[in-house]
Amino acid sequence: MQLIHEFDYQLDIDGPAAASDGSSPSPRRTWWEMKKATLKGPRLSATSLMPGIDWFTPMPNGFGRPHVRLPFRTDDGALVLLEYHGIVHATSRFNDAVARDEGTEWSDQYMRMAMFFETESPRYAWLMESMFIARGRLRGAKVIEYQVFRLE
Repeated sequence: MQLIHEFDYQLDIDGPAAASDGSSPSPRRTWWEMKKATLKGPRLSATSLMPGIDWFTPMPNGFGRPHVRLPFRTDDGALVLLEYHGIVHATSRFNDAVARDEGTEWSDQYMRMAMFFETESPRYAWLMESMFIARGRLRGAKVIEYQVFRLE
């Protein structure tokens, strides 16, 4: 088995959503808006079509589980839906970077995702015929960058 770097994925986020009625947020889940995102690689170039959502489940000890759905339009007009689940460990370095609006290195946190795609476009059928994993890091407090790899 080999990992082939297929593309980079960068997204701007906003959140978490807060209740406007003064009630407390859910202790089981937070909601984050995926505002703007790009997929850039030799076989795929796309921009988010509209905002997406992350139904993030926080866990003890700084760990959490993202569940993201986000639609894209490729540069040649195809529609592609990206959905992923994963695990993030917000280490002290990660939390410091968020507080200072700084980036992190790949090793500063554990941010790993399993990514799945849907499309009706024959040109991008390979996205549905392959398994993808990603590693992530911060580019700022609310900007995330991923390297996405196809398992071969």
